[in-house]
Amino acid sequence: MSACPGKSLAPRKRGVDTGFPKGLPSRKRGTCATPKTRRGFSLLEALVALTVVLAFAGALGPLLLQARRIMAGADDRVAAQILLRALLADPLDPARLNGFVREGESQGLQWRVATEPTTLAAVLPRGVPRLAAADPPPSWVAYRVIARVAWGHGQSVSAETLRLGKAPP
Repeated sequence: MSACPGKSLAPRKRGVDTGFPKGLPSRKRGTCATPKTRRGFSLLEALVALTVVLAFAGALGPLLLQARRIMAGADDRVAAQILLRALLADPLDPARLNGFVREGESQGLQWRVATEPTTLAAVLPRGVPRLAAADPPPSWVAYRVIARVAWGHGQSVSAETLRLGKAPP
């Protein structure tokens, strides 16, 4: 029985005209497909292509997972930044800035706001009228306001600003 229908497996005789021009090589023995009827890929070609695709996926997989972790962390960082700005924009009572500490938790973010007096000397520019000697000196002090927001595994963001407050008695 023949592997190709309608073809015999009998050996060819030399000198017999096969229908191909003499410069073209003849087909290998046992193959049925002709150039006109062969369509698609062989199993070996499909396996090689699949291997190449899997190699690329294996190389890019860890990078994609890392990018996903970074994006998840970015959401937490943005939420912490928004809370930090809100804490610094919150008005503080100037009479109670000395030793002020406030802390809490909001949507999984731990926050803390603290103040401490600074030792800044006020320097008035030239041309600003000076107070008379009979007037009492101003009782204002610059306070350093420190806000910190923490989340996750030891990650945090902090910011500082200065506010004027009443001098401690």
